[in-house]
Amino acid sequence: MKRLRAVASALATASRSGATQSAYASDCRDFERWCLRARRKPLPATPETLMLYVASQLETHRVSSVERRVAAIADAHRVAGARSPSPKGGPVCGVLAGARRGKKAPSLAKAALRPEDLRHICVKLQRSHGRVAVRDRALLVIGFAAGMRRSELAGLDLADVQFVRQGLLVTIRRGKTDQEGKGRSVGIFRGSRASTCPVRSLVAWLKVRGKKPGPLFPGGPQLSGSRGSAPRLVGASINNIVRRAVKLVGLDPKLYGAHSLRSGFVTAAAEAGMPETLIMQRTGHRSVQTVARYVRPATAFSSGDVLRKAL
Repeated sequence: MKRLRAVASALATASRSGATQSAYASDCRDFERWCLRARRKPLPATPETLMLYVASQLETHRVSSVERRVAAIADAHRVAGARSPSPKGGPVCGVLAGARRGKKAPSLAKAALRPEDLRHICVKLQRSHGRVAVRDRALLVIGFAAGMRRSELAGLDLADVQFVRQGLLVTIRRGKTDQEGKGRSVGIFRGSRASTCPVRSLVAWLKVRGKKPGPLFPGGPQLSGSRGSAPRLVGASINNIVRRAVKLVGLDPKLYGAHSLRSGFVTAAAEAGMPETLIMQRTGHRSVQTVARYVRPATAFSSGDVLRKAL
């Protein structure tokens, strides 16, 4: 039974993405440090201990961030075979419910990158001719055209991209809502402009990168995949690439991040009249409500066009 419990625990842990596992580990370490200062036991923790920890965290963190930490702590108790300090309907749930109702956190959503801004950025990068500029242009264009999350973009390998008659066929092997790794395929058409054409941008990058298997967009000082092993980009690296790119055209880098590519695609697709179901099929969204956050603002004036003409 002991061995089977260990196997079951390992399988349950493997069901989560590497990013989630890393975040959970960081959250548990933070809780342990707080308990050390408060002279309280972190495992097993009492509901009161966790409730006090939650109250302290809500003073400086968003509710969603604290909820994740509670989930991580509860998961650590489950793995250790201890009773959860945050049972359903318990005091911790009550504190979080009150926080959600009363704490109005400012929106931290990154601005959507507009197609016209992406065009201006790519023209700037195309004039640079440096290795980093060539890589960044291909990364930005493909990330935008496929509506990818930053983890999906960072996870692309050379083998995941195929040149086809229509343009590119990109295989996204795992995503935030696809923990089992079923994957999805995204078709990207050729662009009408040389600077933002996904096919031409990728061809230019592969001439620099080489044909060695590995990350499609490696990082580090050595970007060429044909000259030894190059490290894979991480989410923070893609954030920095986007911020550096928008700064080239005079946009405030604080307002943009890796998610700006994804939200930019969804916004542009909604403005072009693409149905929500097709947007979800491309981006891997499971919730219509999530997509609607972008679709509704993008189409806010569409039904008022008749009135505009009448007035």
